[in-house]
Amino acid sequence: MSGAESPRGSPIDYWQQLPYQTRERVYNWLLNLLLAGGLVLLMFPIYWMIATSILPSNELFSIPTPLLPTEPTVSTYAAVFDSDIMLWYRNTVLLSAGVVTLSTVAATFAGYGLARLDIPYKKTFARVILFGYMFPPILLSIPMYILWRQVGLLNSLLGVTIAQTATTLPFAIWLMWQFFQTVPYSLEESARMSGCTSFQAFYDIALPLAKPGMIAVAIFSFAIAWGSFTIPSILLSDSSKYVLTLGLYSFTQQESVLWGQIMAASTLMVLPTFFFVYYLQKYILRGFQTSRL
Repeated sequence: MSGAESPRGSPIDYWQQLPYQTRERVYNWLLNLLLAGGLVLLMFPIYWMIATSILPSNELFSIPTPLLPTEPTVSTYAAVFDSDIMLWYRNTVLLSAGVVTLSTVAATFAGYGLARLDIPYKKTFARVILFGYMFPPILLSIPMYILWRQVGLLNSLLGVTIAQTATTLPFAIWLMWQFFQTVPYSLEESARMSGCTSFQAFYDIALPLAKPGMIAVAIFSFAIAWGSFTIPSILLSDSSKYVLTLGLYSFTQQESVLWGQIMAASTLMVLPTFFFVYYLQKYILRGFQTSRL
């Protein structure tokens, strides 16, 4: 017997002698076990955030901290609602709605133009646009601060909305450009031969077929705007204009950190986004599956 062969009666020989159905069941069981373990690892921070938000203060700082609260309390949530969290919620909703609207509309028209118009070097142009998304917001925040102060948009939700849209638009344009390339151009040509104008062909044919891509762009823009911190922290100074991320930071005091309030406010901030994205996840997957370089 050569060194490359397995000895008689080894586990490899035993495994190969099993029926195909048995091996398939074992494979599926191991795969499900691996996925379940990965899901537990991914969901544990969310569980820990929720559990910490209802821990009483004597258990919160005990060593070791219990995984399950023995005497759950909602006092941290009461303290959070005594703050300006509803005002921060309103500002965050307005910011996110503005970013989603501007990004989706602009990316749809720009992506359609890149996909349909005969523009020289348009692939290079689209990749340069995507390259702009690679720059972190902190590199753009200082120039934005100077420019926004000169045009009078400093310390306003409108200014933050425009700035946040500028950071999400490059990837949104690239995604819509890729998606419109999957829409058959022959359908629009048939509509024009039937008497439709170019805009009617776009509105009646291309736009409905591109709806999954638009929803993917909207969800992507919403997630970025809802959790943005860097740009709002630089452009906003009035506490009445704070968004949720800045409001969470206000629970950090000079001598202590109010962990219970931070976790309670984080739970209130994360849960709406989690259910929103979970409900529309099929559109996200469909939109990203169509994107290609």
